[in-house]
Amino acid sequence: MIVNVSEIKDGGLSLSLTRGPGWLGSSSELDITSVSSDLEFHIDLVRTGDEVVVQGKIGFMAASRCSRCLSDVNVETDLKVNLILSPSSAEKKEKSGGRVDYETYRGKTIDLNDYMREQVNLALPYKVLCADDCRGLCCGCGRNLNEQQCGCEVSVADSSFATLKDIRI
Repeated sequence: MIVNVSEIKDGGLSLSLTRGPGWLGSSSELDITSVSSDLEFHIDLVRTGDEVVVQGKIGFMAASRCSRCLSDVNVETDLKVNLILSPSSAEKKEKSGGRVDYETYRGKTIDLNDYMREQVNLALPYKVLCADDCRGLCCGCGRNLNEQQCGCEVSVADSSFATLKDIRI
């Protein structure tokens, strides 16, 4: 997503792009969550003097595993983009209570690729649940308790804090 600043006319410039998950770069098999669909970009660029305002959204599906029962989960993500780009000689501004990102650009072109990759990676969920009432896995046999109850006896694990249960206040 490289944009020539001179292409941004008075009415602005609208971009609608689709990129595959490979656009994000290499991913590790150890990644808990990954992008599982194409990324849909709908971005508007408006030039005001030397500054360029970038607003829009990025839509994609993320694939993960439930943090309790390890079932596969797909999470639909709509990410809002709100960025102001200034020439590299300008100072970053502080306003809007942190709802706007400020970056700089050099020369006559703007490369949005790194910024967009960063935003997508930051939007990937860290902890995902298949349902709010997910019951997780049995500590004894490992069975998914959402699918079937097991016959394991529920016992409190021996911990270093077990002696605290006898303290009376």
